Amino acid sequence: MKKTTNLLLTALMLIAFTDNCNAQLWKKLKEKAEDVIVKSAEKEIDKTINGDSSSNDEDVESVEKNDTESKTTVENDSNEGLSLDSPEVWRDFRFVSGEKVIFYDDLSSEQVGEFPSRWDLVRGGAEVVKINGEKAIILVAETSNIITPLFTTKDYLGDEFTIEYDIMIPNLEEEKIWYMKHELHFNDAFRNSDAEIEIKSAARIEGWAANSNFRMESISVGMQNAWHHIAISYYKGKFKMYYDSKRISNIPKFDLEPSLLGIGLMCYSKNETKHPYLAIKNIRIAHGGGEMYNRIVADGEYVTNGIIFDSGKSKIKSSSLGIINQMVNILQDNPDWKFDIIGHTDSDGTDATNLTLSKDRANAVKEEMVNQGIAADRLNVIGKGESQPLNTNSTPEEKANNRRVAFIKK
Repeated sequence: MKKTTNLLLTALMLIAFTDNCNAQLWKKLKEKAEDVIVKSAEKEIDKTINGDSSSNDEDVESVEKNDTESKTTVENDSNEGLSLDSPEVWRDFRFVSGEKVIFYDDLSSEQVGEFPSRWDLVRGGAEVVKINGEKAIILVAETSNIITPLFTTKDYLGDEFTIEYDIMIPNLEEEKIWYMKHELHFNDAFRNSDAEIEIKSAARIEGWAANSNFRMESISVGMQNAWHHIAISYYKGKFKMYYDSKRISNIPKFDLEPSLLGIGLMCYSKNETKHPYLAIKNIRIAHGGGEMYNRIVADGEYVTNGIIFDSGKSKIKSSSLGIINQMVNILQDNPDWKFDIIGHTDSDGTDATNLTLSKDRANAVKEEMVNQGIAADRLNVIGKGESQPLNTNSTPEEKANNRRVAFIKK
C-alpha cells in the first residue's frame, strides 16, 4: 500500500509541476526537516500538559533546508519563471508601510521552544522554532489557533495603520492539505474572523474581507514550502490587502472599525502521521502609510522606516519595493524635482560600521530608482549612521523607527 501511495504521489507531482527532476530528493530532505518541527512541538506541548515548564534550546533542533531543494514552484500567474526575490515581480507593487512602528517582532530575543513572549494566546497553541536559521512562530493546534500581540490597550490600531508579516506556505501535496484558512481578527471578540485567506489544494489563494460581499482576488500561491509576504493597509475605512506583490483585496468601506490584531489558522489535512503547521515571522505594525506626495509638497521631505534591508546589509527586501516604486512615480510626474536620499541606522554596531552601512543602504535605494529610469544626477546619497536617533534605541520598536531612509527635496 505504501509503495502504491508513493507511486501515485510521484505521478501527481510530475503532472502538476514541469521542472521537478529533484522532487524525490527534496521530499526526503523535507520530511526529515518537518519531522524535527513536529516532534519538537509535540515534546514541548507534552511538557506543558505534564506541568514541566523547563526548556533547553538543545532539545529543539533548528530546521535547516536547502533553498534549491526545499521549494516547489507552481504557476506564477504573469510572472512565470521569475524568482519571488526578482525586482521585476514587484515592479507594480504599491504598498506603503506606516511611518511610526508601534509593534515590531523579529523574534531575535526569543528562546526556541518557548511561547513567544511578546504575544498572548487566545486559542490553541504556539511556540518559537528555527526555520533555515531564522526564528519563527508556529501555531501548533490541529484545528484552530489565535495569537495576538501584547499591548497595554485593546484599541491600538487607530484609523491609519499598516500590518506586515511573512508566512510560510506548506507544500500542499506533500502535507496532503486540502484546505487551509488563515484568519485575521480586528476586534477583541475573536469569534468570527474579519478577513480570511483560503489556501486550497488547487494551489490558489482566495478568501474575503469584512464580509462575503468583498471577495479576494484568486491568485496562485506561488512557491510552496517557502516564505510569502502579507501586507495590509487601512486608511480611514479603506482596506487593502496584498499577498506578495499582488493586491488581493481593495475595499472602499470596511464594515468595522479595527482596534487590534489577531492571527489565526485552521488547517485540514489527510496526513495521518503528522499535522502541518503555519509559521509566521517579522511581524510589523505601524501607524500611517500613504500620502507620500502630499507630505513632500507640505514638508519638503518624506521619511520612512518601511524600506527594510537584510540585517547588517544593504540588500533591500523585495517586499519594501512598494515605497520605492511610489517615489519613482512621483519623480516621473515631477521631472524637475531632485532629492537627497539619507540613510540612518539604529545603535547596534560601531559608529564607523553604521556610518558606512547607512550610506550603502541609501545608495541601494538610489540604484533601484535609477534601474527604474530615474536619472542618477537627480539623486544624491548621504549616510548619517546612528548620529541622529529619534529615540533611545531601547526597544525593538525604537530601533525599527531609527532604521529609516529620508527623501529630502532639494
